[in-house]
Amino acid sequence: MRNGDGRGRAVARGVLGWLVLGVGLGLAIGVAEAVQRWLSLGTTAAMLLQAVLATVLVVPAIVLLRTRVDHRTLAGLGLARPVGLPIALGLGVGLGVGALVWGPAWLVGWVEVGAVDGRELAWFLVLNTVVLLLFEALPEELALRGYTWTTIRDGWRVAAATLITTALFPLTSAVISATRWVAATLLGSGPSAPTVFPAGSDPVEYVVQLVVFGLVLVAARRIPVRGALLVAIAFHVAQLTVNRLVLGGTGWLSTGADVTLAEPDVILLVLVHLAVSGLVFVLIRRATERRRATASREALVPHGA
Repeated sequence: MRNGDGRGRAVARGVLGWLVLGVGLGLAIGVAEAVQRWLSLGTTAAMLLQAVLATVLVVPAIVLLRTRVDHRTLAGLGLARPVGLPIALGLGVGLGVGALVWGPAWLVGWVEVGAVDGRELAWFLVLNTVVLLLFEALPEELALRGYTWTTIRDGWRVAAATLITTALFPLTSAVISATRWVAATLLGSGPSAPTVFPAGSDPVEYVVQLVVFGLVLVAARRIPVRGALLVAIAFHVAQLTVNRLVLGGTGWLSTGADVTLAEPDVILLVLVHLAVSGLVFVLIRRATERRRATASREALVPHGA
């Protein structure tokens, strides 16, 4: 049984990692908006700046927490070489399950695809991947499913780490919003008041989607392979890319493809995509653990026995 002081410190350090993420993303947004105003940057340039700032602010801070404060290795967070297998696994599940879920929906007419501009689609895939990786997938997974989840797990157990990390995930927007407000105010903007959830989103839908997403990302992080955090990072990029392709891109970047949902309820397939992906990750983990357990038992049996 772990002592109470050790478990308390583990939770405190885990929450600190979460705060680093929220503050870093909020500062990135606030500073990028100010620079955009000062230099009259276009939206694309501003989003790229925001993404780069997010990684520059969050990633080194988490690395310092892990190595200088905790005096532990980055490998313990799920970062290791070679990177090919975990990245391929995350992308494969994200894109493969996405095709499995949305392909039949297209065949039965739930999703209608019209004209596609190949050049615009290619530009979307490149730019979306860069911004998505630097602003969301890399800093979020390193901070949450990397530092926060691992730190709490080491002090408690997997279940407690998963529960706390998943509960914190939807609340990150509140920290981002508050930090953005402070940064914008100091830099001379007239920002709107901080909010708990992103403006325009339904709180219940937002929390449900992020809780499910968070659980699936933990399932990806728990795959017993070297560099398991990269599974979560790659899946994060793949899953959100599929969402944006189906839902028409982002507010600042079009996909170049005319996609229409036949009914509003078809959007619930986003949750189906997540749920099936989570199940696949759990099955992969269990199969890998059984195979390793069998190999270990066989290694203990004397030759010729």
